[in-house]
Amino acid sequence: MPKLSIIVVVYRMSRQAMNTLYSLSARHQRNVSEADYEILVMENLSTDNLDPQAVQALGSNIRHYRREESSPSPVNAINEGFREARAPFIGLIIDGARMVTPRVVEYALMASRMSANTLVAVPAFNLGPYLHHQHLDCDYGEKQEQQLLEQSHWQSNGYRLFDIGNLGEANPRGLFQPFMENNCYFTSRDNFSAIGYADERFQYPGGGSLNLHMFRSIGMLPQCEPYCVMAGEGTFHQFHGGVTTAQVEGRTELLVQFREQLESIWNGRFPALEREPFLIGATTSHAQKLLHYSSVRGQKRFNRLHDNRCIFCQDDLQRDHFYYQRDSADIIQCDPR
Repeated sequence: MPKLSIIVVVYRMSRQAMNTLYSLSARHQRNVSEADYEILVMENLSTDNLDPQAVQALGSNIRHYRREESSPSPVNAINEGFREARAPFIGLIIDGARMVTPRVVEYALMASRMSANTLVAVPAFNLGPYLHHQHLDCDYGEKQEQQLLEQSHWQSNGYRLFDIGNLGEANPRGLFQPFMENNCYFTSRDNFSAIGYADERFQYPGGGSLNLHMFRSIGMLPQCEPYCVMAGEGTFHQFHGGVTTAQVEGRTELLVQFREQLESIWNGRFPALEREPFLIGATTSHAQKLLHYSSVRGQKRFNRLHDNRCIFCQDDLQRDHFYYQRDSADIIQCDPR
């Protein structure tokens, strides 16, 4: 039995998904073997599907599920992935266009040995010099990105992705600030079960704010300890014309709808997860620039909160009063007493 299951959701992104799967494979991941983990590729079929033989050639630990899906949301694919996963510790990558650096699997397994109910987040970045939702203004697209990847020779050293990436929109202030969302994280099956897995109300294209909802819900569980961040690793988003990551008409209005649904579930307000992270893993020279930026921004936040006599990581104090009530009108409740 594998020690770790990684669920990757794919839809209409065959080139990008093959890069992601290679980056997750034992060919690219260091200090692990195929026997240590399994990769579950949950593909909602489209006009641009993965080649099953090419997927299987990447490793015997990859299982590829080709799904007919009527919903524009990945939520059903995610929950099928949870049902098929065999390991007690599970990683989730909702967007299959996110490549990962070479020791993500090793450190996820390391964290699982520290505590059965730990939550491990991998910082999120973009490929290329620009934010992807500004690609038309910057004349950036798949062609330019493919050239960057080829020139970086990332397959021989995955940390070179840092050299051709940027902070992106997910966490623009760096990894020492609260994460509003996370695009690759690992925790126990028990923690996923405690929040009811993927909430099927999130039926917007791309899942809407499902990713934000799940990450904070798990991070607020009283049993979720410790909260870890892989300081020297990362996921790198490839351009693929996604729902929220491309410069398309109606994007702003759609984001408003995502936000309104999320806030309605969280009693009118959805904050980022404010927990003090336990930093895990080594760092390479490629990540130093982003780590320095993160440190500067983190110190500014600490000084501001200190001057205003505010709590630095208030969710660490509130988790004991948090509980998840899936079938209630008020899904998320927190008693501040």
